[in-house]
Amino acid sequence: MDFERDDKDLNNPRKVDFDDLQNEVAGRQTGRQARFMPAGEASPEAERKKREAERAFRTQLELLLPDPAYREKYNSVMDALQQAEQAIQAVLDDLTRMIRETEQTIQDMEDNAAKLPDGTLVFRDANGLVRRADGSVVEDHLAETIIWTGNEPGYEDYRSAQDRIDALKASQKETQRYRDNTLGPARDRMSDEDNPPSSDELDGILGTIRQEMPKAVKEHTTENPEPAPAAERTTDISLPSLGG
Repeated sequence: MDFERDDKDLNNPRKVDFDDLQNEVAGRQTGRQARFMPAGEASPEAERKKREAERAFRTQLELLLPDPAYREKYNSVMDALQQAEQAIQAVLDDLTRMIRETEQTIQDMEDNAAKLPDGTLVFRDANGLVRRADGSVVEDHLAETIIWTGNEPGYEDYRSAQDRIDALKASQKETQRYRDNTLGPARDRMSDEDNPPSSDELDGILGTIRQEMPKAVKEHTTENPEPAPAAERTTDISLPSLGG
């Protein structure tokens, strides 16, 4: 058949039929229902394009996960990451509460503390010396001006509370730094489905999560990771208890 003379007539039925047949054979989509090829039958070229399209919708991570060894390692890292993230929230909640309580304790102590004529807070230590909040000893002639009620907090109690608030805030900063500088990047890396971490990289991520984990966070995790070498451990900030 000669269709050249019909090229200008886009509504020519024979021209439309011919084009549709060629498109179906080649596997090209026309937006119209197939009319000539049997249902389910397509050309090799069409099948190839279909397979490529299906692969395009699968991420690189989906292509790696069927490997049992990779999947086990990937899931182990994700479990450790999730446990650390949950522990972080619990630790920060506890620290926020303890900081608030300790600040109130300090405020109560300062409200009940004795004062010099200029308003400087002073405390009597266990040896009977009168000290300012910074630990300096009050001169005798100034100490004689103080009126004691007997309800004043001792210097050791006040210093213990101050040391405690300093340690709590330091632990809070360390925990937040671990969350932002370690867990955050780890979560971003593990979530990159188009460029997932290699098996070796997974080992590195897991090692970093465990080695840089603060002691307070470790105590909230359900697993018990191996301790990091001494040179790689973060500073262990102990929290002094309030008391005399």
